[in-house]
Amino acid sequence: MIARTLIHRALVVLLVLYLVVPFGWMVVYSAFPSSNLRSARMDLSPADLTLASYTALLSDSTFLVPIRNSLIVAAATTLICMALGSLCAYVFARFRFRGQQTLLLGMMAVQAIPAVVLAVPLFVLLRSFGLYDSMLGMILTYTAFILPLVIWMMVSFFESIPVNLEKAARVDGCTRLGIVRRVVLPLSEPGLAAASIFAFITAWSDFFLAKVLTSNNTPLLPVRTAAFQGIFAMDYTAAATAGVITALPVLVLALLAQKWIVQGITEGAVKG
Repeated sequence: MIARTLIHRALVVLLVLYLVVPFGWMVVYSAFPSSNLRSARMDLSPADLTLASYTALLSDSTFLVPIRNSLIVAAATTLICMALGSLCAYVFARFRFRGQQTLLLGMMAVQAIPAVVLAVPLFVLLRSFGLYDSMLGMILTYTAFILPLVIWMMVSFFESIPVNLEKAARVDGCTRLGIVRRVVLPLSEPGLAAASIFAFITAWSDFFLAKVLTSNNTPLLPVRTAAFQGIFAMDYTAAATAGVITALPVLVLALLAQKWIVQGITEGAVKG
């Protein structure tokens, strides 16, 4: 028993190191001039620490515009997915209709299709509707990919809420939408937090679809960050700085909502 506990703790430590060390190394890279990093013997002297790369990027409009675009796209996608996903998940959790399980499994089966297979059809579809290289087009695309997973995540939380609470609310004169807003959603805060964090991170950090479905007219942050890697050379400091800035919103959001995320994941695992 003690040996098993030690093994589990060792695995957890290794997992944490695997996740934390690359980000920490990226932070170190962002705090030193590129000349120090490209030298034959990497010079990481504390005397050369600088935040000049952060100042330069955060004052560069060609970098601020992608940040703004990605924030708008990720936030709008999250709001749409949570609004529609919560209502759809409630229907699946409380009503029984023909083909219900088939529809749920079908939505999840679509998620198994690689994005690279759908890239060309999405490109043609968005261009035919005049939505190529637009934030609206990216919002609709991400919503189509993320919404089924949000529905799947939320169904188990809604099913765990006692039906008697909803019946009592109906006796008090509450409408069905009122029950969802006043009873179901407040009791599902852990699930809502976990699903919203998942939706935001997915829309914020996606590179492939952003690269295929946008151009320089509507730059998104992952594509702009990747642009620091040239064909023959790479600005290590600028690339690392952009990577840190890209990761910060996700880290801050996860830290602020960690209680609900952990509770949502554990409850979902038990209830699902």
